[in-house]
Amino acid sequence: MRKKFAGFLALLGLALVGCQDNTNQNQQVISERYIHKYGYDVSKEDWSKNGYPGQVITNLRNGITITSRYEDGKLHGTTTYTFPHSTTLESAHLYDRGQLVKKTSFNVRGIPTAEEVYLSSTHRKLTTWHTDGTPLRIEEYDNGRLVEGEYFTTNNKVESRINKGEGVRTVRNEQGQLVARETIENGLVAMRTEYYSSGTPHTITGLLNGNLHGTKRTFAASGEPLAIENWTNGVPNGIFTYFQNGAKYVETPYFEGEKEGIERHYVDGEILVEETEWHGNKRHGPSIIYLDGYNTVEWYYTNEKVSKEKYDELCEQERHIARLSQRSSKGR
Repeated sequence: MRKKFAGFLALLGLALVGCQDNTNQNQQVISERYIHKYGYDVSKEDWSKNGYPGQVITNLRNGITITSRYEDGKLHGTTTYTFPHSTTLESAHLYDRGQLVKKTSFNVRGIPTAEEVYLSSTHRKLTTWHTDGTPLRIEEYDNGRLVEGEYFTTNNKVESRINKGEGVRTVRNEQGQLVARETIENGLVAMRTEYYSSGTPHTITGLLNGNLHGTKRTFAASGEPLAIENWTNGVPNGIFTYFQNGAKYVETPYFEGEKEGIERHYVDGEILVEETEWHGNKRHGPSIIYLDGYNTVEWYYTNEKVSKEKYDELCEQERHIARLSQRSSKGR
């Protein structure tokens, strides 16, 4: 009994994702109808017990209506979701004996915007359209990797392709505006350039297996630099440089995700005004402020501001403990 009804519950759960509270799914359901394929209503208990062919119509508190069709207790045929408080379809899911074969998404005017065809358990084909109905992109994914793709301008001309997991993926929104270009290697994004609505680059990012890797550059809409960052497999590693009005104002060193080294602050990109030493993501050592030809030095020990004498004393204690530990290990 439960197995026959499990498909419906799983499908219902998709519509409830995103609810702000964590109440039971059944509390989100306002009404349900179980309709035999011959047109008469049956009870929920009889439906679950006998696995009747027909459809289930579910009205949710958020205004969405789900219409699901069944054969032998399994989803079979088209299951539809409406937009909240509307009869317009938001999506249609085609099932074959419990297996999802195709999903079509629509906009609020009922025009298809995307279609996903499941060719196998690992292979799917995704088609997206411009608002005027012309193709935006046609892609095939296998095991999560992009293997084939064609990308179209608003004039229905191919502007880039993916062939056997290699090429350039052009990302435009439904209105045809350029959003990003991605260099694809072995089915994965190796480089992504995102654009402002004007067409000027916003970010240029290197990636490895979906993680930031290499240099990431960020630009203002005017084209001036905002940031240059260095990453290793999703972790900050190297110098992070930030800009104001096109001029460098801070350089921060990272090593394996933590601040490590001397951070420098500038005025107008050239005049050094501050140097701060970091170790293990903490201020540790001198912090020097350069102002009007004078230097002001502050000392930190693991993020705590101390005097120079106290800093030297604590560092000497560290060295003494290290020497004792070394002698102890040699004596074993």
